[in-house]
Amino acid sequence: MDSNRFNQILIVDSIPTGEYNTARRLFEDLEIHAIAYSPSPAIKYIRVNNVTEFFQCIQTAKYNAEQHDLFPMLHIECHGCEDGFQFADGSLADWDELKIPITELNVATGRNLMVAVAACTGGALAKVMRIGDRAPFWGLIGPTRTLTAEELEKAYAALYLTLLRTKSPADAVKAMEHATVPGLFLRTTSQGLFEKVWCSYKSEHCTNAALEKRGRRIMTRLHESGISTLLSMDELLIMFANYEPFAFARYRATFFMVDIFPEHSNRFPIEYIA
Repeated sequence: MDSNRFNQILIVDSIPTGEYNTARRLFEDLEIHAIAYSPSPAIKYIRVNNVTEFFQCIQTAKYNAEQHDLFPMLHIECHGCEDGFQFADGSLADWDELKIPITELNVATGRNLMVAVAACTGGALAKVMRIGDRAPFWGLIGPTRTLTAEELEKAYAALYLTLLRTKSPADAVKAMEHATVPGLFLRTTSQGLFEKVWCSYKSEHCTNAALEKRGRRIMTRLHESGISTLLSMDELLIMFANYEPFAFARYRATFFMVDIFPEHSNRFPIEYIA
């Protein structure tokens, strides 16, 4: 697996007023340790109260990545569920809305965006990804269920403090694992997400019934256009099967942004999944 690069830890706080603020505590701890373990990534804290301010924050991060080479590790603290985020004022954003600006930020970072969230994520993002989408992140960390403030604080403090001390993402993840009960956090990479999206596409659109339905649509369109197809349904199904590896390669190139970053063809070498 490749590694990502970042030079900023961007903490986005949307904890409701009056609640114990784990985001602010995390920032204060990291700010002190970043000085002690210098050189370290810059630590930045931003307070957002609603979904509009959150999207503005992401746009600013995108601008800073493009214009100033500031590549953030994005840490988001708010309420939420598998469907998306709830911000401090109660406004909501689902993953369908969130994936667009986050994907744009990922493009701006050269597909290096690591996202850590305090809201439940589970496998929700995979549910809204389309096979023709681009990767929304390099990697994602988030709880699989609602956690207490103490559980979140302990886990993310272990992750980031170890990262600042050792400069090793692998050691940081191990420290997070040791500080928590197994299974509390989901960790996935864009490679893992692509495989899930591809397998979902296969199970929905590449069954015999689905392919036969596609074949009938093709035959109908050809007939309506006055063109007589020389292919039988069996021949069409064979053609679909033969084309599938090429479709996989095309979707993979789009997802990993090979058209923008040609080097990603080698950076993310995922083999065809039959």
